[in-house]
Amino acid sequence: MPAEQGPVLDAQTRERLGRQLKALYDPVFDEPLDPRLTALVQQLEADKREAAGSSSLDRV
Repeated sequence: MPAEQGPVLDAQTRERLGRQLKALYDPVFDEPLDPRLTALVQQLEADKREAAGSSSLDRV
């Protein structure tokens, strides 16, 4: 049975929505991250590196 298709937006509508969303969210990219979020991301990256390093050692 084919998947049910939802509403389809024409190209002009998608482009207009894209421009509007970009205009809405562009200022957010210029805002600095909350220091707590920065610390959390750094900790997650460190944990990921540590897990990747230990899993490669497990294979030896």
